[in-house]
Amino acid sequence: MIVLLSIALPACYLSGIADPQAHLRNLPVGLVLTPQEPGGTSGAAEALAEGIRTGADPDKIDVTTMTATEMSARFADDEIYGAVVIPADFERSLSSLTSNDAIVRPVVTVRTNAGEGSLAVGLVSGNLGPVLAAAQRTLGDRLRAAAGTGLTPAQSLVLQEPFTVSTMPDQPLPAESGYGLTPFYLALVAILIGFIGASTIHPSLDAAIGFAPSELGPLTSRRPYQWAGRVTTLLAKFAVLTGVAPVAAALLQLVATTVIGVPVSHPVELWLLLTATIIAVGVGTLSVFAAFGSPGALINTFFFVALSLASGPTVPVEALPGWLRSLNTVTAMNPVLDGVRAILFFDARGAAGLSHAWIRLGIGAAAGAALGLLAAWLYDRNPRLTRHPLPSTPADAPAPVPVPQT
Repeated sequence: MIVLLSIALPACYLSGIADPQAHLRNLPVGLVLTPQEPGGTSGAAEALAEGIRTGADPDKIDVTTMTATEMSARFADDEIYGAVVIPADFERSLSSLTSNDAIVRPVVTVRTNAGEGSLAVGLVSGNLGPVLAAAQRTLGDRLRAAAGTGLTPAQSLVLQEPFTVSTMPDQPLPAESGYGLTPFYLALVAILIGFIGASTIHPSLDAAIGFAPSELGPLTSRRPYQWAGRVTTLLAKFAVLTGVAPVAAALLQLVATTVIGVPVSHPVELWLLLTATIIAVGVGTLSVFAAFGSPGALINTFFFVALSLASGPTVPVEALPGWLRSLNTVTAMNPVLDGVRAILFFDARGAAGLSHAWIRLGIGAAAGAALGLLAAWLYDRNPRLTRHPLPSTPADAPAPVPVPQT
């Protein structure tokens, strides 16, 4: 089993982060062509927009033309990773490059979604940079051809780069946001609390009813067995987990906000989501233990920890290999991360991922509870699988050892 983990874990972890650019597919990016002010180089803005649309690799970048209002709404709903904005004074400023007026180069802005993290910002900038550089050269050649031989040396030089590119976040992140990584770590800690907490509740309750021994260092004890069916025991474990989860979530949030200083503008929404995460992960963990017994520890570790981290929580889904991208539909990390990110960076908007998080957590908790209760019920119905220790019978007693005759 250790050999299998030694192969599976690095394959999962390193495949997603080693080369995101090579796996990038259909990263959504906006293109805003602002209506132009009169008196400029007619058609230049539209030519630039067309150059961006045709210059971007259609397999890697999904460029969608939209208005400034649509861009703001999509950034607010966390639907795009970036956008190119061609300003209203683009053509008017461009005309100054070939006239006797003071030269004013227009500024094309690349807006990024800082809430998605620095890697997503890097992918946007890295893929749009060459496209805009090629568009600069094409536009400069067009302006030189239109101006003919009447250009001064300074004008010829500036037409090599007829506009400048400025990169900025659409909404800057608040202080102490870890460059967009605080949602990931909050989600990870909540999942670990649910997983480790359930892994502690499982043997503790078994020890409390005398089914399993209790160990503290070298000390071992075992209480008198109190009969309880598997379903009853599992429901009791669910109840303990559900009672502890709100307190654990509150303490987690208290440390994050008060001690560390993570800014949270919607504390109630965050507490509810963290509580639901701990419950959903804990219910799934306990159900796996109920269905598989001791091997459930390995299954839970692989599913709730290894696969959650492998499914690209810090890498955009569009930049993951296909087989890792499919894990997003089953692992707990991504919906929880989407929900925490929506609360911290996107005003707790449901469309930004919070609604998706609640739906996925509800489905996951219900499916996990159903699996565990069904398995426990089936085991209870089979007398051979009962947890009740059977007393020894004479037939079970060891045969006496014959004494040799002298």
